[in-house]
Amino acid sequence: MARITFDGARYPVREGETALEAMLRGGANVSFSCRRGSCQVCLLRTEGILGDEDRRGLREAMRAKGYFLPCVTRPTCDLDVARADLSELFVRAQVNAKRTLSRSVVALSLETETALAWQAGQYVNVRHPSGAVRSYSIASIAEEDYYLEIHVERVAGGAVSPWLCDELAAGDELEVQGPIGATSYDESMQGRTLLLLGTGTGLAPLIGIAREARRQGHTGEVFLYHGAVDHDGLYLRTELTEMARNDPRFHYVPCVSRETPEPLVVAGRATEVAFARHAEARGAVAFLCGSPEVVHDARVRAVGAGIARSDIHADPFEPSRPYQPNDSAKVDAIPPDPELWDVLGRGPGLTAILQDFYGRAFADPRLAPFFHNVTQQRAIEKQYEFLSSLFSGDRKYFGLNPFNAHHWMVISDELFDYRERLMEQVMRAHGLTDDHIRRWGRVHELFRREIVKSTPRGLILGGVEQQAEGYSEETALVATICDGCSSEMPEGTHGRMHVRTGKFFCTGCAARKVGQSIAPPA
Repeated sequence: MARITFDGARYPVREGETALEAMLRGGANVSFSCRRGSCQVCLLRTEGILGDEDRRGLREAMRAKGYFLPCVTRPTCDLDVARADLSELFVRAQVNAKRTLSRSVVALSLETETALAWQAGQYVNVRHPSGAVRSYSIASIAEEDYYLEIHVERVAGGAVSPWLCDELAAGDELEVQGPIGATSYDESMQGRTLLLLGTGTGLAPLIGIAREARRQGHTGEVFLYHGAVDHDGLYLRTELTEMARNDPRFHYVPCVSRETPEPLVVAGRATEVAFARHAEARGAVAFLCGSPEVVHDARVRAVGAGIARSDIHADPFEPSRPYQPNDSAKVDAIPPDPELWDVLGRGPGLTAILQDFYGRAFADPRLAPFFHNVTQQRAIEKQYEFLSSLFSGDRKYFGLNPFNAHHWMVISDELFDYRERLMEQVMRAHGLTDDHIRRWGRVHELFRREIVKSTPRGLILGGVEQQAEGYSEETALVATICDGCSSEMPEGTHGRMHVRTGKFFCTGCAARKVGQSIAPPA
């Protein structure tokens, strides 16, 4: 029998059991979500022997350091396991030059100790000496620029940006991690319209993408919409105006939302300006960068304009504090869609589509794990109640809103889009027009921020987020069985309950401290 040693305790692994299952049964306080190797939340490291399946999806640098995914690892030998320490993946870099671009934005040109192969549109993480980490998009392109360039906006009271803007000088060193992200131009976009939309220093990756498109001889139109509250925020306006003057296929549209616009500057928010001009944008490719609110708004508008989800590339600047949802307000603001409701037969059509979709989703290896302990019929019923209340306007839905319904799930943007593409296939198979699919898809898109997350969250009740992980000591109020070993637990038995999953474990399943001679029953 294999054993896992972790945080001073040993966890016996039953036949066929994953490392994560064994550790949870024994009371290990580890985070997890999808249980299928997709989200990487449960990432740990070991010096033991591992197979490729245990490390699927991990970068080579992480594999070399022993990182693995316990949710898909079935140990065949003893493993000494430790928590992940991603900080060791940082490399040193030197500031080659520092330029002031506006009152609040500086450009840093960096030379890394280890050569990095980056693409325009990707980003790097920068670590402050205190340990605080922030992400900054890359503005340069590797094929034409020797140095990696980032644009940094000074944030009052920020943990990293004042240090980068005001303290670092040419010749100083810092630590970076990356490159990270897949928001970049590729040859499949050749000849198509590119919509580049960003606010603030969200301009940085868009400049790189525009330059990379030009370098590859892009023959389609390129529209760059840059938004700011005032003209000072439109940094690099002179350079971009000149670039547009020299390239008839490149169109630069600077927008200000709080000042009277100067000549060649448009009044209004960049998202509103862009999609007023591109209300029908089927076939275009969109790159969206900047604040989370702007990127989210632009994504919803892009879906409504007919841009395929696979052609929407977004890179929001996520804040250090977690997003606080207000999905009740979003639900209340969604107008009814009586025409779509009629097309759905005022109910039967919606039922048919949901039955087809969830039949496919429960059989899909990427989506099925997120329906843990949920029956297919229950999923259909809850989704029907939610969507029918929105489309019909009767507002009789009293279940969990999107955030609380998905609070523990770690779902990436890519997986969200994968789910939505499957839904669109089902809608189309049931005869919905492209217009109806857009309108339905736009409703789903409104709740992306409530559903997509990189770590599990707790339920939000009365505005307060509840604990999402860990265990509580409980006493069985009625006779039950252990969710770990299936042994009987009479009324009054003490045990441990996992806070999120509600699974109840007997004391016999608890791990033993290293050095104890009595092993728990297997």
